[in-house]
Amino acid sequence: MANENPATPEKQANSPKGNGQKAQPSGKQPRVISNPNDVASVVLMQVDQVNAKKDELTIAIKGLTDTTKQLVRIYAEHAAAIQKLQEKVKSLEGEKKK
Repeated sequence: MANENPATPEKQANSPKGNGQKAQPSGKQPRVISNPNDVASVVLMQVDQVNAKKDELTIAIKGLTDTTKQLVRIYAEHAAAIQKLQEKVKSLEGEKKK
């Protein structure tokens, strides 16, 4: 009879790990680094990538903030112009009734 152990390597590779992440497909092995200098360089590269993304997000947020300020200013100008026009229409309607 064949060994029917549910924890065979093939099944383990496709089952979720304890931390909620799925295992790598059996064709792709995770990168194993044993040299401390290599670990430090990989970590520093990842930190640089995170910092680059943070910089991109900061630039995007500043752009959105500037656009929002411009829109608020223009909205306020238009609201004031509409209010003046409404007042002018009321005054013209008042003169027409006289």
